[in-house]
Amino acid sequence: MLFSRWKLCLLLLMISSQVYSARHVISAVGDSVSLKNSEPYTELSEVSWFYNETQKILRWTREEETTIFETNMKPRISFDVNNITIHIKHVQKEDSSIYKLQTFSFDASQEHSEHIRLDVYERLTKPKITASPRFDDNGTCLVNLTCSVEQIRENASYSWMSKGQGVYVSTRGPILTFIWKPGDHDLNYTCTAKNPVSNNSSSVLAKELCAGKTSRMTRELLVIILPSIFSLLFALNWTQ
Repeated sequence: MLFSRWKLCLLLLMISSQVYSARHVISAVGDSVSLKNSEPYTELSEVSWFYNETQKILRWTREEETTIFETNMKPRISFDVNNITIHIKHVQKEDSSIYKLQTFSFDASQEHSEHIRLDVYERLTKPKITASPRFDDNGTCLVNLTCSVEQIRENASYSWMSKGQGVYVSTRGPILTFIWKPGDHDLNYTCTAKNPVSNNSSSVLAKELCAGKTSRMTRELLVIILPSIFSLLFALNWTQ
């Protein structure tokens, strides 16, 4: 029983070390990518490439040359035996995986395997900024800004930058909160969404976000004040 547990621990350690030592390749959806052998080229008798470490997608032997197996990747795969490189065209999100290369030397005395981790990302569209302004009786505008991209499956990172009248502030995260009061200098708030293959930005002005409310407050004040002014003018004219 103890020996079996020891073998299990050893197997798990071997698997984790393979994943940890896998080379990392990053690509964007629609691009082409090449996964290469990192070892010096030697005379080989057999080469196999695996998707997800276990599903064989390609096999080359000196006698049979190249066989590409039936998968959704088959139409997009080619193989260069000169440098043991597999080429994948028009990569998709589903192509993200750990790929395994296995080779055998010409005399079959030496076996070599290595792992390559491929991560495929979508290029981010222009982020959308959603504003939620609130106002107090003094006209102070409290705004919550939320930044998001259409690619909800993408693990995008967000950062904010505000500039204007000598002010420069930057912060991280999809949500930004700020306060603006009538008479304050206007600031430009820019959200940048980023992932390993792209970045994109959108901007808003603080004054534009709060202008609707301040205009309404001005109209409300005029509605209250103008009748009083007319009444005062009428009273002055009457006394004359």
